[in-house]
Amino acid sequence: MAANSFRPALRQRIRNLVTRYLRWQNANMSESVVLILIALIIGILTGCAAAVLKRLVKMLNEALLWGVSSEGLEWRLLVLPLAGVLITSIFQRYVVRGSVAQGTKIIRDTIASGSGRLSLLTAFNSVIGCSLTMGFGASGGTEGPTALAGSALASNVGRFFRLPPVWSKLLVAIGGGAGIAAIFKSPMGGVLFTLEVLQMHLTTLSVIALIIACLFASSTAYLLSDFSFDIEFWRQMPMEPSTLGWVALLGVFCGFYSIYYNYTKARCQKYFMAIRNPWIGALSTGLVLSVCIFLFPALFGEGFGVLESLVNGTEYRFARSGILSLFSGSWVIFAAVGALLLLKGILVAASYSNGGVAGDFVPTFYAGAMAGFLFGVLLNQCFGVEISEWYCALIGMGCVMAGTIHAPLMAIFILCETTNTYGYIFPYLIAIFISYAIVEIFTPKSWRGDASHDDIESLLKDNPKLGLKSRI
Repeated sequence: MAANSFRPALRQRIRNLVTRYLRWQNANMSESVVLILIALIIGILTGCAAAVLKRLVKMLNEALLWGVSSEGLEWRLLVLPLAGVLITSIFQRYVVRGSVAQGTKIIRDTIASGSGRLSLLTAFNSVIGCSLTMGFGASGGTEGPTALAGSALASNVGRFFRLPPVWSKLLVAIGGGAGIAAIFKSPMGGVLFTLEVLQMHLTTLSVIALIIACLFASSTAYLLSDFSFDIEFWRQMPMEPSTLGWVALLGVFCGFYSIYYNYTKARCQKYFMAIRNPWIGALSTGLVLSVCIFLFPALFGEGFGVLESLVNGTEYRFARSGILSLFSGSWVIFAAVGALLLLKGILVAASYSNGGVAGDFVPTFYAGAMAGFLFGVLLNQCFGVEISEWYCALIGMGCVMAGTIHAPLMAIFILCETTNTYGYIFPYLIAIFISYAIVEIFTPKSWRGDASHDDIESLLKDNPKLGLKSRI
């Protein structure tokens, strides 16, 4: 009896303290000061969410891959991605009772609706769902779910401080930017995500709040990850003007590859979502992931280890794993990179189309590094050009991100801050803007990402059974 009476008393005491604080806040603090304070809190909470998600994914990866050889065929990979998609599907269908699969789209829809309201559970659900999907090895990223978690936390912090409804959309956008800043440890990347991807029109005060949230989010995530980055880049090369012509050509190459990547990802997502039975859909996407990752283990998870080997020019073990371990010869590296480039967009669509929860920004880094590396190898081997392959891989990361997400400024700053390579910003500018321009000029209107989303939305309207709740 004593315990039962204590809990209501404790809740009432907390409510009284909150009420007293809010009265003091209204009497002594302006809305601008409160917004800055909220931005700081959003940044810290979102940084913690990003660190927790990264830790959960890492723990699952290590536990499930215990004893797996880095070379040869590993039969365990035929099961893990499929199991991850099915478990996440069950989690979303029976626990979440909705979908948290595409974080950026949910944020956009929330802002467009004008309500700016996201449940606090959305933050936990997106983190848990993504940790299950990515922990079991799906070929995607963790940034979309982190952005959604940041938006949900921001929405609830704003309601706690009783900010007027006019601020609700702003806080959702700030939380999303903080999520991107935290997962990439890139404050300017988070700011530009809000401006370029979410396309928010902000006042001076709003921009200040956004910058504060992104700074604290990235710093908190950096602190909680033992002051380390996902990509440890240690190569250095002085800027050589003679390479700028090849850098521009690399931008053209990555631009056309980005068109292919966008097309395959959008079309495969449409086909996966057209499967009426949710369990058959989850089985289909899970099997696609499992078979491809079994054949090419370099597609497992986010692939930061593969990225590090490419941009640092170290041993390319990914070319001796899976089915490629059965062959030998100099052509194997071409086959490996070519296969990974062809499959990456398809697997990203499979990772979140039918039950999985994953992001699609990190995969563009992966695909870009592969495209840049292939470009460098072709120049050196076929045309006798002397250009560092790791240098092309590094620049390619930003080129494909800009071309697929249609956010060149965000790509530049995320690349600079993630790899700590501001010294290369001039070649980044040349290649990334050329890649972006190629995509914008040569992409047929019917292939564009927006058109694909429209196709999917019309598909859902024509087939109500494919709605969010019934699809998972």
